[in-house]
Amino acid sequence: MKVEGLKSITIIVLSAVLGYVAVSALKTGKDVTVKVSKNGTIELEAREGQSLTQLLDNGFEAVKPSDGDSPETQARKISDMRALTRTLQSHGYYALNDSALADKIRGLEKDHNLSVQLRDVLYDLEGPFSLPGTLRGADSRMWQAIADLYEGIKSEPRGDSQLFATLYTNFIDQETVFSPFKHQVTAEGVLLHDTNGTDTPMVFTCPDSFLKQGITVLVKPVGGSSNIMRQFKVQQNAVFHSCAARTPFETLSGSEMKLGLNRAAFDQLFPPRLADAEQFQGRGTLSVIIYPRNTQPALFASSAD
Repeated sequence: MKVEGLKSITIIVLSAVLGYVAVSALKTGKDVTVKVSKNGTIELEAREGQSLTQLLDNGFEAVKPSDGDSPETQARKISDMRALTRTLQSHGYYALNDSALADKIRGLEKDHNLSVQLRDVLYDLEGPFSLPGTLRGADSRMWQAIADLYEGIKSEPRGDSQLFATLYTNFIDQETVFSPFKHQVTAEGVLLHDTNGTDTPMVFTCPDSFLKQGITVLVKPVGGSSNIMRQFKVQQNAVFHSCAARTPFETLSGSEMKLGLNRAAFDQLFPPRLADAEQFQGRGTLSVIIYPRNTQPALFASSAD
């Protein structure tokens, strides 16, 4: 059987022809021919036992632009390729390099079989989720998944979660993401004159800093001869407004942090007898290690240097 048409015949009709040809070949056991030629004749060969996949391969080959095509022919083939792609999409078939596939996946129910398999790919750190860099570039939305995991553990305490167990173990041991921020964080120490006159050394941040009341920091001057780090519990004071890096992201990105120091803390860190011109202006550069709330940094002081 031969099916011929004009150049204007759409690839959607071609798709229908391909399906009809495949069924006819299977039912009759006879060879069927449909070709696509340069003059617009559609002619492809369907032989006994040939699959629809093979016919579709021929169809895609027919609309694949080549270097020898004229601009008009290339434009027509590209248009026909898009039409063929849309035809397949209407039946739920997508190419791996089709950006519409990602949008379709977003609409899947979480219990869909493909959704379950995709989560397995994520958990196995394979494919698009391979290391390194699986979570690099992720933002705070990823934390919602961790928080949901925690809620699940609280509602089902006997549930098995190796991820939560690993997180908890690292928290107890203060390792990886829970380790004190041991690489040098540079901060500017600023002398505050408006604090009370207590002789107790105190360190301050502004009210919107991520370093909340009670966070522990170990501090030492940068460039000084001493490696002894002084321990402070951070206070928050509305008087101190110039705290620069206010968020963890700003700090991790290298933005300078500022810490307010009362007179006692400033003189402890920058003794007057060693003061330079910058310190006479009530400023000095600090090296800071940040510890989680309610931890005991004294246990780690030996490794802080």
